Order: sequence, then structure tokens, then C-alpha cells
Amino acid sequence: MNTRARWTIGILVALVIGLVVGLIIVAGDDNNNSATTQSIQSISTPTRSTTSQTTTQATISTTTSQSGGTPVPGGTTTTGGSGGL
Repeated sequence: MNTRARWTIGILVALVIGLVVGLIIVAGDDNNNSATTQSIQSISTPTRSTTSQTTTQATISTTTSQSGGTPVPGGTTTTGGSGGL
């Protein structure tokens, strides 16, 4: 028998022995894990309702004469609406 055949047979025998030992270890495992498993809970996501949005335009009027003070940048004033400074 030549050297190459001996090495090939030796490697195959070592692989078979390793697989047998691995199977014995896996079969002997009694699942004494410290980790616990939890069941998966379903999560519901709320659905978004479709809403309609109405926009209102404000009337913009321009003034040409000021009765004192510093004019507003842009020279325009708005009537109506709410908020602001």
C-alpha cells in the first residue's frame, strides 16, 4: 500500500471518529440550559384614518402710508387669521 492511500484512509477514519464523538455529545445533551424561552406575542399596529384638510386663504392688503413707527419688512399687512406677533 502506498503512502498516499495510507494518509487518505487515516484522514477518513479520523473524520468518522470525530463524527461519532460529535453525535454522542449531541445525543447525550439533556437540554439543561440556563436560558429560558418566551412565546412570541402578537403586536398590533394601529391603522391611520384618512382625514381631509381644508385650507383657508387670508386676504392681504398693502398700505402705502404709515402713521409712524417702523414699517413691517416687505411693506404688507394681513387682515384676519390668528396668532403671530
